[in-house]
Amino acid sequence: MLLLEITAGKVNEYRIHRLEECNAMRGKPPAHNTMHQEIVTLRQIFKTALRHGWIDHLPDLSAPYRASAKISHRAWFSPEEYKQLYEATRKRANDPKHSRFRWEAEQLHDYVLFSANTGLRPDEAMRLQFRDVTVVKDEASGQTILEIEVRGKRALAIARAQRVRCDRSSG
Repeated sequence: MLLLEITAGKVNEYRIHRLEECNAMRGKPPAHNTMHQEIVTLRQIFKTALRHGWIDHLPDLSAPYRASAKISHRAWFSPEEYKQLYEATRKRANDPKHSRFRWEAEQLHDYVLFSANTGLRPDEAMRLQFRDVTVVKDEASGQTILEIEVRGKRALAIARAQRVRCDRSSG
């Protein structure tokens, strides 16, 4: 097809064609990544054509009736699940399968405690740097707390948490 003949409707027809074709051949729909990569490739072709002036606009290539994949709600641990997790990591830190894994087990236990007590997601905790953390005195409670500046979000957020002790016995 010529680029000018490809519309949002044609792209939708292609999605349906691929779905039906894969269902007929293999009995299941195409892999999500396969379809995603095909649409990404098509989008790149359209962007190149737009830069060269071969077309005057980009057609809408988004899937119809689908919510954004980037915004999702993540499940929280229940108090019982969290207790089970930190007790298991504490046990492994105190009694690793091999002594050479002791340090890694201790780090995992500290990571679980820190993440749960700060409420940081795993990707946010992994990107955390010293410059993002300030030790301050909370005026309301009088406790010493960590003030954490979380980067990489749509808006800058401040997460407050009680100071996390690295004492493995406190769990």
